[in-house]
Amino acid sequence: MAEDNKKYEPHSFKSFLEKYYVTIPMVQRDYAQGRTSTEVNRIRNRFLDAIHACLKEAGLMKMDFVYGEKENVYSKTEVKLERIIVTPLDGQQRLTTLFLLHWYAAKRMGIPSDDKCFAFMKHFTYDIRPSSRDFCAHLLEFSPSFNSSIEKQLVDEYWFMGEWNNDPTIRSMLVMLDAIKEKFSDISDLWTLLTGEKKHIIFYFLPLEENGLSDELYIKMNSRGKKLTAFEHFKAEFEDLYERDSKEQISICHKFDVEWMDVLFPYRNKEDLVDTEFMRYFFYISHILCYQQNVKKSNDEFELINILYKDSPENRSYFEDAMDCWYDVIGDFKSIDEFFTYFLTQSEYQEGKVATYKTIDEYRNTQNFFNACIKLYQVNNNFSNGDFLFLFGILTYLMNKKKEGITEYLFKERLRILRNLIWNSSSGEIRGDAEYMQDLLSEVQELIIHGRINKKLKHGFNGIQEDEEIDKQIKKTVLKPKKLERLQRFEDHPLIYGYALGMGYEDLDLTDIFYTVFKMADIDFSKIHRAMISIGDYRQKSGNRYYMGNQNRSTWSLLLHKSRNREGFEDNTMAVLKELLNKVRDGKTLEDIISDYVEDQEKQKKYPWRYYFAKYPDMMRGSEGELKWENNDYVCTSLNKHQFNGQHWYPFLNVLYKMLAEEFELKYGKKILTLDNYGNDLVMMSPSASIRASESGFRFFSQNNEEKWNVHQDNDGIDEEDRILLAADKIRTIVEQCFISENQI
Repeated sequence: MAEDNKKYEPHSFKSFLEKYYVTIPMVQRDYAQGRTSTEVNRIRNRFLDAIHACLKEAGLMKMDFVYGEKENVYSKTEVKLERIIVTPLDGQQRLTTLFLLHWYAAKRMGIPSDDKCFAFMKHFTYDIRPSSRDFCAHLLEFSPSFNSSIEKQLVDEYWFMGEWNNDPTIRSMLVMLDAIKEKFSDISDLWTLLTGEKKHIIFYFLPLEENGLSDELYIKMNSRGKKLTAFEHFKAEFEDLYERDSKEQISICHKFDVEWMDVLFPYRNKEDLVDTEFMRYFFYISHILCYQQNVKKSNDEFELINILYKDSPENRSYFEDAMDCWYDVIGDFKSIDEFFTYFLTQSEYQEGKVATYKTIDEYRNTQNFFNACIKLYQVNNNFSNGDFLFLFGILTYLMNKKKEGITEYLFKERLRILRNLIWNSSSGEIRGDAEYMQDLLSEVQELIIHGRINKKLKHGFNGIQEDEEIDKQIKKTVLKPKKLERLQRFEDHPLIYGYALGMGYEDLDLTDIFYTVFKMADIDFSKIHRAMISIGDYRQKSGNRYYMGNQNRSTWSLLLHKSRNREGFEDNTMAVLKELLNKVRDGKTLEDIISDYVEDQEKQKKYPWRYYFAKYPDMMRGSEGELKWENNDYVCTSLNKHQFNGQHWYPFLNVLYKMLAEEFELKYGKKILTLDNYGNDLVMMSPSASIRASESGFRFFSQNNEEKWNVHQDNDGIDEEDRILLAADKIRTIVEQCFISENQI
């Protein structure tokens, strides 16, 4: 590419067509600036407004490069160059709009189609479809009235074929002609302004072959617009922020067309387009600046150009750097995917990498946060505020590593800290509110550049995790390599998510055993819960609510993280967990731990509340592992959610229902037991009766009679027989007697 545009001749539409014959080829997309969608209407109006303002003020509007191929056509009778045909590969939309604008101006002036000054207009044609070509030919000969819609007049012409209404190029041209009529009716000397000696609208023609550019550029050019998006108009307006023909403007034009296309082209969509991806990234970078500079965030790219970039060379430079850094990544790592593979891993610990556990397709197997951003930003929550901050951390490194001397080792350490902070700030610390994001971006920037965690910010990351990361920064300087490796491996477990102090530095040797017990591929959370409750009371408490592990991963993740709202994390949960891990290291299985405890209690004939939770998996029901205990160890309620007016069950009744309902249905051929989801009694239908849990056992209601099924308890109120087995035997006997009586009748 040349150093500046001065190498290329500035063309007006007229001078271009006087020099070349322009043919829009069959492989090109349809003319699209006349489509009627909301987005295209907005873009069309902005484009026409810009042209109108330029002509009204007799100013200069530069439309940048038109790329294409040249073909010399020689006379068949003598050695003479007859014409040069240009096939535009990029710029078709602009050229077509200029063609329609010149047609309107000529017809407004009453210039006949055979006038010499109109001759250049016949050097422009469409070969996408025969219908488009024929329409353009008829259009040149047609002279409209300007008192009504040009579209309606054309459609009513005898030569206008009915099937042309199905040609998207013709439909767009019809819409554009009326838009031009409405917009430019106030400029009386329009034809003179467009075709006079002084040029007001110019562009540069860049022949591909003469500039050493391959056909691949054509594919990349096409990837910017088979569907009309904001990109072409955004690009023109952004480039216009720079001084005309300056080195800065030449550089930005080159980046748009070459370097940045190289960055985005691997992430083109199925239609080989990258416009949308570019604009999502533009919004992402612009919103970073909005947060940092306390500017109201906008989702209009042209408004962002005005409020962020128009009067700020610093912001323009920031945006350029945020794009350039990915081009540099390609130079260093061959691809952006390879960069993310080098620093990140998806779902397992790898030395020297940071696990991020992104499984959405847009992150790819490489954990490519850049791809996720350009595919998902502002599309859905799969690119979250946390991902926004994480990618910002990566960008901050790429844009500052040389200036600030950030080594790869330091970046990996700081990125790990950032991941831990983000992972453990899920209680409202990370929010999309401007004041929150401003502080969080500041904290990320200080961490990545200087390695410091700023706890003084009003809206920072989770304070507990900040304290841990500060403590780990100190401890890491004295930890031996093996312990440091275990610490990071423990952090990377999908239940731990970076919160490692629950295990403690002195017990990091249990990391491998933790991975064995919490092997995510085939884990039985219920069995872990039963083994832990067999060892001790590992519950956490918040007010009158208690928390234990259930079958859900999310419940365990909460239990393994310290919370200001819960008591018992270190003394209960982690103390019991460490004892369990030590037992497993000594050769015990989870089944051994459970059976040893249950058998020991049965041998002693002592059945505390923990015994039932250890022996019977169905004591736990509900999605969050939350229970409410009354004033007695045997009277508790299992909640599905935190609200007590939602689904809830009495664990002992749930065990009886799960134990007997299917058994009875198989034996007697009908449903005998029912248990609803709102804390009511266990209902028997044969005979008609119900069972209710109580402190000392159960209460049995049949017709107007009540019978207490109490278990023996010692002086401390501990069961001396298994109340579940007691009730089960009684229920079986009652149901069997009922069926015997029914059969005798």
